[in-house]
Amino acid sequence: MPGVFGLKMSSSKPFLVFCWNVRGLGDPKKCTIVRDAIRSARPTIACLQETKLSACNFFKAATFLPPNLASSFVSYDAVGSRGGMLTAWDPSLVTLQNHSSPNDYCLSTCFSSTASEHSFFVTNVYAPSDHRESHLFLSCLSNLVPSFTGPSLLVGDFNLVRSELDKNTNLSNRALSSAFSDKINEVALLELPLFGSNFTWTNKRAEPTLARLDRAFFNVKFNNLFPCSSLHSLPRPTSDHTPLLVTLSTDIPKPHNFRFENAWLLNNEFLPSVLPAWFAAPANADAAGNIAGRLKAVRAEAKVWSRHNRAPPAIIPNCKFLIQLIDLFEENRHLSLE
Repeated sequence: MPGVFGLKMSSSKPFLVFCWNVRGLGDPKKCTIVRDAIRSARPTIACLQETKLSACNFFKAATFLPPNLASSFVSYDAVGSRGGMLTAWDPSLVTLQNHSSPNDYCLSTCFSSTASEHSFFVTNVYAPSDHRESHLFLSCLSNLVPSFTGPSLLVGDFNLVRSELDKNTNLSNRALSSAFSDKINEVALLELPLFGSNFTWTNKRAEPTLARLDRAFFNVKFNNLFPCSSLHSLPRPTSDHTPLLVTLSTDIPKPHNFRFENAWLLNNEFLPSVLPAWFAAPANADAAGNIAGRLKAVRAEAKVWSRHNRAPPAIIPNCKFLIQLIDLFEENRHLSLE
């Protein structure tokens, strides 16, 4: 696996694939939490499992997807309140070539980059929690993987462990674990190592059972195209599954775009600081030139203001770090209520 453990180049813009079993999207408050978590990760592609949605339109998608993803998605509907998968993408970064649901457990999509010649498959996986269906799921993998003609990534909730190390208890089905690992080897898939945590699921009890059920697999063509890819866990704001983020290295230059933050307008010092630049901008011969000149002047002043008045940059990362630290402690010992 050359390069899997490497770091992405800081001068290039990576593709980010967000993966999460959300355990239902019926509650509006939960949808808001999910949307905020996805927005924070800023993914190119988002793969959600167990949506429990029997149908999804743009208006519903807008409640749990950020604006850049809400208009571009495909879904596999739940049966009643069971199952459901959804894959969304940013159309400014990738274009959907085709998609299919080859079986009840997978939603496959093929994307091409809008800024390069990169093209790749992403398969959203939600395996059955009823282990009586696990062998059927593994059989579906045997039929699915050979159909990929290019670089392929499989992400999602596989609802299986590969060894006893994937659980914090000794209670595991060794036969199923062996069958899972054997099938992965049979179809020549490699697994991205997970950084940030050992487990991705908890039963949320006082003395919890923890397991690694959520994973990312890839084929050799994928590794050749994205040799410095990595997989990290993210803070879990809701659900019993941990969100995961796959970083796919690319050679696409990273843009340096100016982004106006609406929150700046809530600061009483912002407008008095930047409006003088609007009025002091050099005059131009035509109205369009005047507006462009004034906007450039305000943008430059806003950049300076934001550097000196931004919220302490450590606050949000520190809070996320504490959440993940507590989750890490829970992997090794039981936590008290305090």
